Amino acid sequence: MPSATTSGSSIAAAGKGLRPGWPRDRLRVHAVIATVSFACYILGRLLEGRAATAFSVIGVGACGWAWLVTRALFDPAERDARWARLVGLIVALSGALSVLAPAGGLIGRVADNAYALSGSTALLLTFVEPFHRHGRDLPGAEKGFRFAFVTIYAVLVAVSVMGLRAVGEGPDEALRDDLAKSACAVVGLAALLVAVRFRQGHPLAARTAATPRRAPTEDDARLAERLRRLLIDEGIDSRPELKIGDIAARLGEPEHRVSQCISTALGFPNFNRWINHHRIARAKQVLADPDERRSILEIAFACGFASLGPFNRAFRDDVGTTPRAYRSATRASLGAPGDQAANQD
Repeated sequence: MPSATTSGSSIAAAGKGLRPGWPRDRLRVHAVIATVSFACYILGRLLEGRAATAFSVIGVGACGWAWLVTRALFDPAERDARWARLVGLIVALSGALSVLAPAGGLIGRVADNAYALSGSTALLLTFVEPFHRHGRDLPGAEKGFRFAFVTIYAVLVAVSVMGLRAVGEGPDEALRDDLAKSACAVVGLAALLVAVRFRQGHPLAARTAATPRRAPTEDDARLAERLRRLLIDEGIDSRPELKIGDIAARLGEPEHRVSQCISTALGFPNFNRWINHHRIARAKQVLADPDERRSILEIAFACGFASLGPFNRAFRDDVGTTPRAYRSATRASLGAPGDQAANQD
């Protein structure tokens, strides 16, 4: 199960983005305990005799603690769910018992099976966490970190769990196994510490139902005006592949600052809703123009959408009807034909 410990830490490396309002104590506590557990796991692998046993008793629970760190990185709740604590406790206790119980006995077999099951569960849950709370409106940097998180985690699991099972019998192979798994744990621990440090310095704006929206500041208002000018003067929203990172780079601001400004000063839940709102406003003007003869697909492209499907969905969400129906209704109210252009779509 050492792989579990390793993987968990790597996971932490990928996850990034606590918002300022999230309590940090939960993350810090789990990170400290996981660090101690990882260190004990490494020492238990490298030492011999009673010292190795003592360190291993604490170190075998590292995969459970690493998963709890992962939850703290991706879950804004103030406290862990009871079932999550229970899983972590089972991993730690069953792992410790499997180390201390006599080999081959009933207690040892039960402990080994419980540890294998709970540790594997922690491994799987650690892998699921970044996807479980993965939203389409996440900043580009956050998506990149989650991708890195999963990639590092998968590599460490593959090396420490699957690859090393091919090691043969004998003292040399056992030593090689210990060194390789210790190396994986060191990499995982380093990744864990980097992830926690990153979270503390790079918060990600994210709201929960129980958390009131932060009031906009003067800096937010100034940044909001710069965002408006960017749309008006440069029409940057017409770029189909526009991302929040592009706008942040254009303004020389961190992504999380732009995201916070959009959700506070501008009043939109996320970047996609804000940019699509302006794209749809432009599309409504074009669709209502009785002299406009472009097809709806061409209008979608001109307004910054890469295809017709996202345009139709965004239009319905914002206006409550389809672009075709909106064009027909608005032109009919003006006494202009609306179906000729519609028939071109």
